Amino acid sequence: MKKNKNLLEIPNINSKDAKFKELIYDIDDSLFNEDNYSKKELEHLCVCSGGTTSSCAKNGLKTLDLRKNYSKIHFDKESNLVTIGGGVIMGDLINHLEKYNRSFPIGLSKLPGAGYILTGGVSPLSRANGLAIDNIESIKGFLGNGKFISLKKDRISPEKQLIWEAIKGAAPFFSIITEIGLNTIQSNPIEIIEGFVNLNELSEILRISEEFPENISLQWIYAQKIYIYIFAELKNYLEDKRTEEYLSVLEKFPALEKKFYENFNEINFFPKELNLYELNSNNHSEVISLLGKDLENDIPIFIKCLNEIMENRPNKACYIASQQLGFRTKELIHGSSFFIHRNSTWKPWIYASWKKNDLQEKKVVMDWMYKSWSKLRRFYPNIHLAQLHNHLNSHREELKLAFGNRIDELKTLKNIFDPKSILPPL
Repeated sequence: MKKNKNLLEIPNINSKDAKFKELIYDIDDSLFNEDNYSKKELEHLCVCSGGTTSSCAKNGLKTLDLRKNYSKIHFDKESNLVTIGGGVIMGDLINHLEKYNRSFPIGLSKLPGAGYILTGGVSPLSRANGLAIDNIESIKGFLGNGKFISLKKDRISPEKQLIWEAIKGAAPFFSIITEIGLNTIQSNPIEIIEGFVNLNELSEILRISEEFPENISLQWIYAQKIYIYIFAELKNYLEDKRTEEYLSVLEKFPALEKKFYENFNEINFFPKELNLYELNSNNHSEVISLLGKDLENDIPIFIKCLNEIMENRPNKACYIASQQLGFRTKELIHGSSFFIHRNSTWKPWIYASWKKNDLQEKKVVMDWMYKSWSKLRRFYPNIHLAQLHNHLNSHREELKLAFGNRIDELKTLKNIFDPKSILPPL
């Protein structure tokens, strides 16, 4: 087990600033030795695949950093499958696939690692191509008890079926995934309509978007101002013609601009003009992601609620944003994964940020986050557990709302395959 006490250079400032016990880069038998872990509450192993979450390093805990020794990418031209290590970041994945005119439904940021995939993976491409977990073909890794595991989608034995399902959505609680086989998709040109809008315009665009076909999706962010991205994948003449018909209704919004890109990889979401604080080294933050159905007739009430939340935000670093799901993400073979909220259309998230040494501001900001969540729950009652919050008081409630009636199955897997609770606790 190689060890290093250097700084953990990662995007998430919380984890980067953590006074962790040690860094580990390799998995071997000693990693799961019970002498390495006390029974003290919350003493467990943190895992870093990309470093974008506040859970990949914590004070006094060990971090397994997969990025150094589990970062290989291999594309098979015959099958169009790509095999990636558990430490591959999404930007490197689509950079590699671009050489073969292929792509993968990554999210709005290129910084996350394989944790993005294993916790669900919501992308502007998801409506046409499914969630990231829907494109998993195989996995290799270790269960929390040290047992090596290798599973392939078309060769799952009955006794491994539950493990396979739970890997897709809840893997971090009972396993360390070192390799993932993924389906890739044809890389197509992308049309983006983007720009600043006001609340009334956002209201109308939300109404329009709930009628979009599968190749079009809406992303919006309400920071100091409201910025939207309408994302359209262009595939062939007939479909592109239909796409333009749908997008033509947006011409009445004067601030929106139309841009074309050769592929998804060329797009950088969220312009600098938004002055977002994610990479500000002076700020710490937490993010909570919600899930809900079409807003339909509730759009005016939602807009009013959103405005009230933003009027009461404690500082300029806090914001609300949202991505659109639907179509393929709603298709479900019953029980095929632990992402159970397949009827969801929207994934909004609340970004709460504060000056990292200001405990009073942190208290105010976290209070704002929880109050905002409470207000939004009528529209978005469920949770997408893209970030692990076992260090927050809301952790158990989030687990319940993320996994629903599958939480008992997850607890069973945890008890069997991670009995010493080496991995993040439930």
